[in-house]
Amino acid sequence: MAKKTTFTLAANIAGDATSGILVGEFNNWDESNGIALKKQKDGSFKAEVELEPGTYHYRYFLSDGRWVNDGNADKYAPVHGLHVDNCVITVAKSEEAAPKKETAAPKEEAPVAEAPKAAAKPKKAAAPKAEAPAPAEAKAKPAPKAKAEPKPKAEKAPAKPAASKTKK
Repeated sequence: MAKKTTFTLAANIAGDATSGILVGEFNNWDESNGIALKKQKDGSFKAEVELEPGTYHYRYFLSDGRWVNDGNADKYAPVHGLHVDNCVITVAKSEEAAPKKETAAPKEEAPVAEAPKAAAKPKKAAAPKAEAPAPAEAKAKPAPKAKAEPKPKAEKAPAKPAASKTKK
């Protein structure tokens, strides 16, 4: 099954080139069937290719006449008799990627389920111990506040009946 593969040539390697193509074993090194590179805002070039799983040699041919290599290739392989290296990319099978995703999901779920349980128990146990002495002090202090608040309410209440008595 073919897999979408992105090739990126860094801006510092592309230099002043205005365009380029990607050629390699996947298109029989045919420059007339080279895959056009799209220039990015940062000066780099990109191309996307559907490739079957396997290992491929490739290089870039730029508008300024240079053959250049990818600075991020998986590895490099010497070309006999030409004193140059080809870039090498290995496209993994889709089946190899799927198990990694499946094993990653349970690992993420397990810590999330365990972390709240472990964190909640110590917080609940520590909270009553810390609060036990504090409420005894707190009860003594709020009591005068509670007594002070009803007094103004009580003063207002008698004022109203007194006014009503004078009307009679």
